[in-house]
Amino acid sequence: MLVKVVTKEEKNEELQRNVKFLYKFLYKFFKEIYKKFDLRKYTLYFLSISNNMDPTLLEEKPLTNKEKQLIASHIKNISLSDVDDEMSKLIQIGKGAKDIGPRSRIGNDVVDYFTFVQRLETKGKYNISFFEFVERIEEFKKKKFIQTMLTYYETVKNKNNTKHHYKVLKEVYNICISAINIMRPLNCMEIYTKYGAKRVLNFCAGWGGSAVAACALQLEAYYGVEINIDLNEPYHNLVSYLKTKCITEYDIRICDALQVDYSSINYDTVFASPPYYSLEKYAHNTTYESKKDMDDKFYKPLFKITYNGLQPGGHYIINVCKEVYEIVLKDLLGEAHETFPLKKSKRQNEYTEMVYVWKK
Repeated sequence: MLVKVVTKEEKNEELQRNVKFLYKFLYKFFKEIYKKFDLRKYTLYFLSISNNMDPTLLEEKPLTNKEKQLIASHIKNISLSDVDDEMSKLIQIGKGAKDIGPRSRIGNDVVDYFTFVQRLETKGKYNISFFEFVERIEEFKKKKFIQTMLTYYETVKNKNNTKHHYKVLKEVYNICISAINIMRPLNCMEIYTKYGAKRVLNFCAGWGGSAVAACALQLEAYYGVEINIDLNEPYHNLVSYLKTKCITEYDIRICDALQVDYSSINYDTVFASPPYYSLEKYAHNTTYESKKDMDDKFYKPLFKITYNGLQPGGHYIINVCKEVYEIVLKDLLGEAHETFPLKKSKRQNEYTEMVYVWKK
């Protein structure tokens, strides 16, 4: 009589197959229950199993920082080598950025490598961030247009499961709720070159695109002011990296832009894209009672003090909605000396963003 000897490795493989089968069965089972009952507290658990994440405890709770990092990496898996390649391309492009098309994403990965997780914390429509959208996905599936889009991805656009689940959710979030975009380094490089910038101030520094552009062009100095304290460490890491690629002097201040003494800073160019009222809610930003309240307490004093600190002959360049231009900037600085649309992909959003320029 022959007795088959089962090795330890074979036992482990069989166990893994059985566990995987059990996970799939349980996932399908609870998915059917979700259709009848609101069992939201189990959602993250079974989504984590289906996406090879470590299961969390079976309780309703916000995503942890570790989970957010993991989700972000499933959406954009960027390596330091990718960052080096992108940075080299930007440096090679240099003053030729105007010749690069609006759909080019060169340089975006440099920004996202350092600040993408924080960008996913920004709240769009429904006052919800992408991470909150993930946490409350079962609730949002009840909205017909979101369920329709998810079904479209499941049956058509991603029927072969080539895109990760969280990448699909991010695309649905972009379409149905809000696409939180960055200021492309290429946009900044083109504008810096056009106006001969040497020492740039961005009083709403955002995700870091303007800082990356300053390095790519080897500008003398870049001053960035950003109120979001969650960007303190990401900016420290970004600047540390950029200093290995350029000689640009960096001065990043994580604070309220209204509290900075701009007369102590030497800058010949301002290029900033302040928030469009409350269209998007960035972490740690001040909230205002109304548009007029924001005009009086944010836009007017900020534009005034940053313009006053600008060197004579310098350029004051603002990318902002037409409403702020008409109500605040025209009243403060007069008609813009030059106006042009911000170069961007038509896929980003359906409205034209304008850039307004004054020469001091």
